[in-house]
Amino acid sequence: MGKGSSILATLALVIGLGVGFFVLYDNFIAVPPTVSTGNQWYKTGSFQENMSPGTAWDTSSFFSIDFTVGLGETVYFSYVGHVLLHDSSGDSYVDICFSVDGIRWNYPFERVRRFSTSSPGGIQLSVVLQHYNTTIPSGNHTVNIAFRGTSTADALYMYQSLFVQTFN
Repeated sequence: MGKGSSILATLALVIGLGVGFFVLYDNFIAVPPTVSTGNQWYKTGSFQENMSPGTAWDTSSFFSIDFTVGLGETVYFSYVGHVLLHDSSGDSYVDICFSVDGIRWNYPFERVRRFSTSSPGGIQLSVVLQHYNTTIPSGNHTVNIAFRGTSTADALYMYQSLFVQTFN
C-alpha cells in the first residue's frame, strides 16, 4: 500500500470516528429532556377582535386556556400575536398582558403605539409575551390575554397563539 493510500485510509478513519462520536453524543449523552403532552396546552387561531370603547381592560373571547399545575411545578406562558393599528386611529396604543384566574398581570406587559402617520390600511405589528412562573399554586387555573386600547378601530388581528407548559 502506497503513502497516498495510507493517508486516505487515516483520513477516512478519523472522519468515521468523528461521525461515530457525534452520533453517540447526540443520541445518548446530550439527550434533551422529554416533555409529555399531558402538561402542555396550546390554542391558535386567526381572527379580529377590536378594542372596546374607552381604555378599560378586556379579555380575549377567543383565547382562554384551562390548565393544571401540580405540586411544586413551574409554569411557562407564551403568547404570539399581531396588533392592527388602523389608519383612522391617529395617535393610539394597544396594551397586552396575561390574565390568570381573572387577575391581570402587569408583567410581562407590551404597549404597541402608533403616532399620527399616513399608512393606508394601517400598521400590523407582532407582539410576543413570555413568562416563567415558579409561585403559581397547584390546582386548576385559566389563562387569557388581556388588552385595552385607545381606538375602537385598532384590533388584535389575524394569527394568534397561546401556549402553556408546566414542568418540574
